[in-house]
Amino acid sequence: MGGSLPDNKVAPARTKNLVDRVFHTEIHGKSYRFFNQVPPALLEKYEDQIEGAEILEIVCTMDEYLRCESCTIDKLYRSFKALFECVTCFDRRNTEGVVAYKREDWNARLFYELGGIEAAKRIIMLEGVLLPNSVHREESLEQLRMKTVLFEAVGRIVTSDSIGEQVSKELAEDEMFFTHMFSYLNYDQTFFSACSLMEDVLQNRPTLRLSHIPNFKKFLTSLKGDKLMNFFRILSITVSDLDVFENKVSLLAQDKETKGESFINVRDLNQEYLLEIPYLLEQLVAVASSKDYSPRYRGVNGEVENWMQWIDDSNSDELLELPDEDLDVDEFVGGVSQPTDYDAPWCRQPSMAIINELIYKVECLHVLCLLMVGKHRKTAQQVFAEKKLIPALCSIFENFIWNLRGHRTLPSQRLARHNFSCECSPEASIKIQAMRLIHSFCDHSDYKHLLLTRSELAEVQRINEKAGPLAIKGLDKVNKANMCKGKEGLLTKIIEVTKKESPSSNFRFWLTRAVESYLRGATSYCDQVFILRRGLLQHLINNLLEESSRKEILQSGLDLLGELTKFNIEAFKIVEDILRTPEARKKFIDLINENLVDSNMFIRSAILSFGFFCNEQTEHADYAREGNYLLSYMGEFQHRVNYLHQLINLTLVHSVSQGTVSSLNTALVLIMSTCKAGDARQYLQALKEESVTYTEERRGGSMVLSNFRELLIFWKDYFLSKERDSSVLEKSSRIQFSEWKVTVETLLNPDRSLETSLLHYIDDS
Repeated sequence: MGGSLPDNKVAPARTKNLVDRVFHTEIHGKSYRFFNQVPPALLEKYEDQIEGAEILEIVCTMDEYLRCESCTIDKLYRSFKALFECVTCFDRRNTEGVVAYKREDWNARLFYELGGIEAAKRIIMLEGVLLPNSVHREESLEQLRMKTVLFEAVGRIVTSDSIGEQVSKELAEDEMFFTHMFSYLNYDQTFFSACSLMEDVLQNRPTLRLSHIPNFKKFLTSLKGDKLMNFFRILSITVSDLDVFENKVSLLAQDKETKGESFINVRDLNQEYLLEIPYLLEQLVAVASSKDYSPRYRGVNGEVENWMQWIDDSNSDELLELPDEDLDVDEFVGGVSQPTDYDAPWCRQPSMAIINELIYKVECLHVLCLLMVGKHRKTAQQVFAEKKLIPALCSIFENFIWNLRGHRTLPSQRLARHNFSCECSPEASIKIQAMRLIHSFCDHSDYKHLLLTRSELAEVQRINEKAGPLAIKGLDKVNKANMCKGKEGLLTKIIEVTKKESPSSNFRFWLTRAVESYLRGATSYCDQVFILRRGLLQHLINNLLEESSRKEILQSGLDLLGELTKFNIEAFKIVEDILRTPEARKKFIDLINENLVDSNMFIRSAILSFGFFCNEQTEHADYAREGNYLLSYMGEFQHRVNYLHQLINLTLVHSVSQGTVSSLNTALVLIMSTCKAGDARQYLQALKEESVTYTEERRGGSMVLSNFRELLIFWKDYFLSKERDSSVLEKSSRIQFSEWKVTVETLLNPDRSLETSLLHYIDDS
């Protein structure tokens, strides 16, 4: 009985003849859509036998209200409260809770199948009609009170396991419904519950165009405090890149999609729109830099210990504050106030407030992070640099307590039901989001040196004066008013925390990514040396040699190692000193060779560095060829051919992802680094003859080269249309993009007689 009538249709009167109704259904394909279509005798016969009789009664009440019968707003309100309780599980932690959860999920499905969602939509839109001047018709307090609870109940259904995704998609596809939901953000009574429901529904509606919402900027600037921070959760979805492309993996499919006439990158449009709202930008920085989300007690050192103390204190106070009767619905803002048990009164829980503060800060940092990716990232980096975001992040970084794994030996030092090695904590998500934000801010940024203090910048400037061809420009233009204050800047603080984290720490990945992003782009010798002086390279290699390193930590560590050592002879000397024994050398080389996708950026860095020392900094040529084990290993022709074969074999053109296109670029560097004139004959002949000593998947030489050619055709189409990506390739490799293009064109030459063409080595069959 699910479904709905079109908005311009009226439900037909009940027919007393069920046979006629069935016959009509078979002819016209239309079945029951509302209870006023079902014969009364049929309902009366079965309503006492239905397990979900309460749900049936609720939907009947909604139907009565829509038909303007005797149902009052107060009766509807009580029905929605009953619905909320029917679809909410209050305790999943024990066996009875699991049974209750299954019952609530079943109730949600039954409500949907009985047409409850369609009825709910019609009730929501019944009063909130848009007037021509975009001013919404005022609703009574009773109506708003009733709809607040309805939003909460529908929100529970939208997040249910069995039917939630389907309900969410149906609501998301209804343009009129979504427009009306925005109207309820104008009322204090409905703001929080409507915002929560919209957030859930938006997960299935990635194309919301903020500029198309009437008076959106005026509405946004009217938000203050908790309202604004709640709305961050909606903003984070509208500027997220998760659903920009229908194909989430294949770059080939994504590239074709972007070139389609109908493709519109709504994320980029929303980012540009939000960056033009000064009030929002100021509030984002203000919320991000506040410290009121975390409890801190004198004499209590650990993060979890502080939170456990706060929980004990809060519970003691709140046990005396629970009311015997329901709060007024105006105070019911799901999360801060909520029912404590089935059929219990809705009561305020003051201790939830600080949890919400933490969640708000996470969402705020997430929005900031998303604004700094995509087409308008450069603008965002500049805007937030001028808003003093980095000193603000440096300040909250000092407030973090970095719990080290293995230190929580006592039950009081860890969360309930978590073992001694667990690193979960209430503040874990905010630490990770802060690291993601720093990563996004620094990525190919002109403002990365704001992570330093004035004294640290002076140190970098002194190093830069002796950097020779690797010296960078612009250090004298850094705006010191926007830098970190004190002795140690944000970069140094991140390095020191990284050195104290265990090899498999949950935070190590993001800490390492933040430092790697700082170095990413055109090689900055002065920044490399600044970091080398703080002992990060030694720590990094020792950590990589730890067998407990997880895959994502391994990749981030190797990427950072590549950025630290690229074109830097001092860094390679440190590596040589660490890998002084045959055992250490073998272990490190095996690590690289057995994890080629994760290590390809480091291999590229070592190959480029070998060529740089041999051809440009020739005073280091002999050391690179014979004095340094790692560089000389990367310089051997056979090792390069082995890497080239494996890198080409990593993927097929239809499954190229962001990770494997990086491997393709490394394969090109392997050819270009030795064949300056574009002469790749040695490599191509070796691949043809399968002169390969190790590979997980052996393919025939002609097959390898055919795959290479298809990948290069994709590469040419992909990079020639993306100015930013081509610029990144040029800066990071010190190879002009024109040389990249010439190399690819040479390899793709259709003339089979040319020994530099891939077709020359591919069987013509």
